[in-house]
Amino acid sequence: MAKLLEAGKLTSLTGKTWKIKVIEGDRQGSSAYYPKEVLESGKHLFKEGTRIFRNHPSSEAKWNQPERRIEDIIGYLSEDATFDGKDLYANATFLESEQARIKELAEAGLIAMSIRAEGEMTEGANGMEVARFTAVHSVDVVTTAGAGGAFEKLLESANENNSQEQKLEEAQEEETELELPKEFLDALDNLTKGVNTLNESLAEEKTARELAEAEKQKALEEAAKPKALSATEVAEALVEAKLSAKARGRVLEAVEAGKPLDEAIKAEQEIAAEILEAAKSENGAGTIEESTGGSKTFDFSSVFNRS
Repeated sequence: MAKLLEAGKLTSLTGKTWKIKVIEGDRQGSSAYYPKEVLESGKHLFKEGTRIFRNHPSSEAKWNQPERRIEDIIGYLSEDATFDGKDLYANATFLESEQARIKELAEAGLIAMSIRAEGEMTEGANGMEVARFTAVHSVDVVTTAGAGGAFEKLLESANENNSQEQKLEEAQEEETELELPKEFLDALDNLTKGVNTLNESLAEEKTARELAEAEKQKALEEAAKPKALSATEVAEALVEAKLSAKARGRVLEAVEAGKPLDEAIKAEQEIAAEILEAAKSENGAGTIEESTGGSKTFDFSSVFNRS
């Protein structure tokens, strides 16, 4: 497998995360020519989390410490690389401790980005060409540019600018707020008090109407109740019904128990009619007289209102 070391120019760094061009397609690099089709097919190897180191490892370090040193890690790719039809792009994030130094060196044009990868090579029209990527180890900060890698957009800076614009707009809104005259504020306060007083009056009026309606309903219910009959009215009704003494006694007992007078009288009349009908059937004709022997005294005052 051929070792591929390619670098690209850094532009001004002012934030934490940048959109970078990882490598440019259809371009001659220091190690080989990079067809854009190879970049597209190998983009999945430039994935989120790929480390960014300070410099490529020296020849000695490749043998003695191929896994690299913790102290040399200065950032990482914060998203998978994407292909735009020609070039590979990704977001790169630098550690906070490194941002100021990276910014200073990049603005002076002293450093660049470089990939450290492996791939298969082939002889083509452009000389040695990369046929495909087989592994990507890192994207490192180096001193020499190579195959078109560059910083394209400062993502953090855009967010910071938006934040500053928002703060400016808020400050302008505060400056343009109107100070209302005291007379207006007093009038508004009086209006508010008046509305509150009106609401209280309406609430009291509503309560009064509800109480009056409840009293009216109660009166209607009382009026609908049947009036208690006087003793005289009861006696007259019994005489008019022409019931026997025992039948009258049963009527008074029923009324005393709470049954309406007319219903009690009607019940006794129906009983008398049934008895009479039965007697006619047995004797052909005749009159049934109910014995009046014995008497019972009823206290009307416990059931009726005397007139």
